[in-house]
Amino acid sequence: MTPDFQEFRISAGNKRICFWGAPEAANLFPPNVAAQMALSGHNSGNLFIGAGLFRNVDCELKEYHPGFGSIPPEELHNHYDCVFIAASNFVSASVDLTSAYDYLAKTKLQLFCFGLGSQFLPTQDVSLNPGTENFLRLLSERSGSIGVRGAFTAELLWRIGIKNLSLVGCPSLLSLKSNAVASLLTKVASTTKVGINFSNNVRRHALDPESLRATENALFRRMLNENSYYILQNEEPEISIFNSGTNANAQLKNEIATVTQIFGVADLASITADYLRSRLRIFFDVDVWTSSMRTMSASIGSRFHGNVAAILAGTPALFLAHDMRTQELCELFKFPYVTINKAYAPDELIELLLKSDYASFVRQMKCIQTEWKLFLNRNGMDGGPAVSDVGGRN
Repeated sequence: MTPDFQEFRISAGNKRICFWGAPEAANLFPPNVAAQMALSGHNSGNLFIGAGLFRNVDCELKEYHPGFGSIPPEELHNHYDCVFIAASNFVSASVDLTSAYDYLAKTKLQLFCFGLGSQFLPTQDVSLNPGTENFLRLLSERSGSIGVRGAFTAELLWRIGIKNLSLVGCPSLLSLKSNAVASLLTKVASTTKVGINFSNNVRRHALDPESLRATENALFRRMLNENSYYILQNEEPEISIFNSGTNANAQLKNEIATVTQIFGVADLASITADYLRSRLRIFFDVDVWTSSMRTMSASIGSRFHGNVAAILAGTPALFLAHDMRTQELCELFKFPYVTINKAYAPDELIELLLKSDYASFVRQMKCIQTEWKLFLNRNGMDGGPAVSDVGGRN
């Protein structure tokens, strides 16, 4: 049965929109992985954030800001009417947004922020760099409402007095299409061809780092024996291994040994080396990434956007929620997920993956889209069912 789902677009009328934040693409020909990583903001998952917002807005003009040194902030209003900010983990003690604040505070433009999130742990105090806090307060002053990822981020901002907030999740889900929804409601997950993703290089952010380590290592070990593909986002030395192609040298051997040690599979060193040489993938084009995930029978892992790629492809995924950023998004969207607060055996995770049900997610999307409309109205814009694929000039 065709689901009662309508694709969504943002209508900004005749606004000229300047985009800043997560990029929409990082394509280079010929490919250059190091340069593409830099263009993506050093995490290819950011591309889903940028593409979700940029591609799903109808307006007079839309383009990315050419750089703070290119247009004086006092003159930005001569070029644009509004700044759209495709946000990520800005609410963080390690983030310094002083330069962005210094520039945007001198402009005269409305600021529209979608997807603001946090990397704090529940027990941490909200301690921000002064430039970052100034930036967040500027967003509050220049916005009818700030779009945050979920309740946890909203609570953190409420503590520091920022209260004009809307729970909108991540703009990557603006790209959800009807055919993907229909597939999610009918496609049964299997281990025939599985996309896997890990957060093995950022375990310090986890609610329980040791549980995440044990769970990911056991899952990686299990997936060595499955028809699986390890989808990368910003993991080193895995990216170096991928980038080496067929070259075999001492550095490659050292990098393979490092990954083998990270995942605790020294007893399977030969199998792991073969796997890493042939089963790593990284994408810098969201369409190619989504198309690849469409060929998969399922996806599992702790990378939010690695699994969103599967969702947008109509492929069922099980999210391993290891930090508050991922947890609040899974809670808001009602994705099938497991909170990694203990060490999970891979068989248990695979069983949950095979039972994943997306009916609750599809029902929740109708509620989310209602909140998106309210959020847009609070910011002087509108949104609703897509009427065409034609956007603004770019």
